[in-house]
Amino acid sequence: MRRVTSVEFLDHDLGTPPQIAALLDDLWRINRYLGGLSSNRALLEAFFRRTGLRAATWLEIGAGDGRLGVCLRERLRRRGFTLECVALDRQRSHLAARRAALRPVVADALALPFAPDSFDVVACNLLFHHFSGERAVALLAAMYAVARVAVLVSDLERHVLPYLFIRVAPWLVSNPLSRHDAVASVRQAYTRAELEGIVRQAGFAHFEIRRFAPFRLGLTIWKRPGPELAGGRDGARQA
Repeated sequence: MRRVTSVEFLDHDLGTPPQIAALLDDLWRINRYLGGLSSNRALLEAFFRRTGLRAATWLEIGAGDGRLGVCLRERLRRRGFTLECVALDRQRSHLAARRAALRPVVADALALPFAPDSFDVVACNLLFHHFSGERAVALLAAMYAVARVAVLVSDLERHVLPYLFIRVAPWLVSNPLSRHDAVASVRQAYTRAELEGIVRQAGFAHFEIRRFAPFRLGLTIWKRPGPELAGGRDGARQA
């Protein structure tokens, strides 16, 4: 199944406010039931285990309405971890619904308004597949620049099975805009080998890629050595 890029409605707010609100609700159902929440929680728990930290600052790029960060913060709190969340999206209207529950920032993913090393973790969920070629490399570089310890990416893995499933799952996506974006997302997603190739093209050597059910990829890029890192891997970026 070859990769095919296309424009998605949510990327450019191409819909009425009620349609976009319904699309964000459908996106949350996909994250909740099809691996978005569980894969991000697993990536963060692995981060806490490796670093030995009990609290961390977390920036999510392309956060939509920020629902993922709010839920992750609560679930990790039950495990004894503190996650201070900042949600960044280029559409102010997406963030408005949960403004009181998180720190919202309106900005472009390739022009992050933060100083280097501003956050322990910089993450994105269901965003990376929207970037191709040099833009994909630039996104990883932008995230890496403002991360202090690690970059986390959770996204779909392109495969014919999720493509067929999402086309016949009306209970999961309730409107035509959502169905279009869901199918387009699967078609634009990367395989594990393609993702690894982009990471290496960006110049990173110290990274891990994990598979999660169903058809999810989780990428962790470790940034630098330090006393908080166990295992001796230096996380340095190649020149």
